[in-house]
Amino acid sequence: MNLRYNAGDDVLVITLKEGPLSYGEEISANIIAHYSEEDELVEIEILKASSFLTQETRIAVPERAKG
Repeated sequence: MNLRYNAGDDVLVITLKEGPLSYGEEISANIIAHYSEEDELVEIEILKASSFLTQETRIAVPERAKG
């Protein structure tokens, strides 16, 4: 797992496994799950991360895409 934060864009990217991304879907406000061609969760992107991290927020990230 790898965490990257881009302060200029205020984006936190959590990479769960290495590999190419096929597509993404917004699973919650400002949270995008990115999947591989095999529908495996590869990466989670949190937009406006500084706001997100100062709130107590619960999100449910599907392990596989909804299809």
